[in-house]
Amino acid sequence: MTVQAQRVPTAARHERATALAGAALVAVSACGFATLGIFGKLLMARGFDLQSTLAWRFGGAALLLWIWMLARSRWRIAAAQAAIAFAMGAIGYALQATLYFVTMDHIGVGLTSLLLYTYPAFVALLAWLVDHERPTWARVAALVAVFAGTSLAADPRGPHPDLFGLVIGLCTGAWYAIYLTVGTRLVRAVDSLAASGYVCLGAAASFLIAALSGKGLDTPQSTVQVALIVGIVVVATVIPIVALFAGMRRLGTPRAALLSTLEPVVTVALGAVVLGERLGQAELAGGALIVAALVLLQLSGRPASGYLDANSVKNR
Repeated sequence: MTVQAQRVPTAARHERATALAGAALVAVSACGFATLGIFGKLLMARGFDLQSTLAWRFGGAALLLWIWMLARSRWRIAAAQAAIAFAMGAIGYALQATLYFVTMDHIGVGLTSLLLYTYPAFVALLAWLVDHERPTWARVAALVAVFAGTSLAADPRGPHPDLFGLVIGLCTGAWYAIYLTVGTRLVRAVDSLAASGYVCLGAAASFLIAALSGKGLDTPQSTVQVALIVGIVVVATVIPIVALFAGMRRLGTPRAALLSTLEPVVTVALGAVVLGERLGQAELAGGALIVAALVLLQLSGRPASGYLDANSVKNR
């Protein structure tokens, strides 16, 4: 066997190992993001208000990301891009996080996560309306499935008939689509880690100001509260952000986005196990339709403009 022939299987094994490592990292990211609502709900049940919860989350995440950015000299970006990324966090992402937690308070973490994951459908709609990007039949079918799934999940006879929460949940998905679509166009050339660092810093500033302007910043008074803060910062924010970037480098953005659809499934399971939340049959069927539509959107060829690039500034 020639040296050239020996290199072919070696290269193939290396490629498979790299893809497997990438898939594992993206799965870790999806599972990490899935814990956000769990940690948030447990922390707020122990006396922390929304502003303080999110101030600690983004403040801690920004601190850890900036330590890493400084250590690897990846913090230097153009002043205009830094200002844009900071504003994305302070305004765009701060509003998205607020909507997410308000929805969660009304209808639970499982259904909230499913409604958040309508955002790819809204991205496709934006591409259609703003960029005049004609959707494929597969994408149209996925959009119909998303909104059919949402209608099923909104079953007024189910265990979560809160229409206000359902509407805010849809608004969360729509706003997240706008944030990603606009954000990726503004920071397209910026290092993904640096973008996340500035975005988290902006969100932290917004929620810290909001907390201090109200009744003040809640501080941990017990080891349980400290553990929950560490969990929401490390497990639900920093690890999934870092794992997503690492997974995308190894696996490629399209397959990474497809694997990220694990997140709402894991969130529903965690909500049932940890918080005792139970979805009705119609809600489960609606959730299954939403997840199926997400898979179809990923497999339907080239995604809507900005969707794949959106993963480079994707934070939850």
